[in-house]
Amino acid sequence: MSSLVVRDVTIHFGPQLVLDGVTATIGPGDRVAVVGPNGVGKTTLLRIMAGELAPDRGSVVRQPAAATVGFLPQERDARAGETLLDYLARRTGAAAAEAELEAATQALAAGERDAEARYTLALERYLALGAADLDARTPAVLEQVGLATARLKDPVRSLSGGQIARLALASVLLAQFEILLLDEPTNDLDLAGLELLEDFLSRRQGGLVVVSHDRAFLERVSTDVLEIDEFRRTGALYGGGFAVYLEERERARARAQEAYDTYVAKREALLEQARRKQEWARQGVGRAQ
Repeated sequence: MSSLVVRDVTIHFGPQLVLDGVTATIGPGDRVAVVGPNGVGKTTLLRIMAGELAPDRGSVVRQPAAATVGFLPQERDARAGETLLDYLARRTGAAAAEAELEAATQALAAGERDAEARYTLALERYLALGAADLDARTPAVLEQVGLATARLKDPVRSLSGGQIARLALASVLLAQFEILLLDEPTNDLDLAGLELLEDFLSRRQGGLVVVSHDRAFLERVSTDVLEIDEFRRTGALYGGGFAVYLEERERARARAQEAYDTYVAKREALLEQARRKQEWARQGVGRAQ
């Protein structure tokens, strides 16, 4: 069972601080919702977790090192000439795994150094990602999302916006990453698609990190919440699901407001005391004169 350990991750874009000391652990069965206002670095954090970006400080460790981590961005990113099957193979990691297995096989045949270890790792990844039976699993999933299997060899760009959203959903349902990173997966989904997605994510045994503005969706699928602070750009992890997070956040805000009110009251008392002392001093000088 695989985990992803994020330790003290900090990153800047130029002079701008994006994330500061974010720490979290995503283990088997953990479904972590990443929340915060637009522009606080939620997608950036997913890209760092996936290994697409290197942090300025901190680390992201896969346990074990061969654990499969997949990032499915919110952009549907259909590429020129790409068929529906090509799209699904790319988004699920099957295409990259197959390419690496072929390269490792050639290296093994050529007797290259460490080729056997490379081939073993490539084969394990190929099997773990479900690349071996992707073609067999795809038709049933396409039917689930309402797409005709006869279109598997059609270009993705021939689909409508709604159909591309369903194809993106199919890539999630077919993905077998041990740690799955999703960015706004509910965009453009109808109710039936949303129910399919929620059911799939709730049944997954692997770890999940999801960014979404759909509060109801997060309430139903998340077990933990990682909140990115808008101003400090730090992360706070709340266990117990989205409802518990909202309660804890309100209590924290109430404590902060109470502390601020106490500070204001003390400050006003000290200012009033200083004003009285100044007045007494002024009156004393006047009497002395």
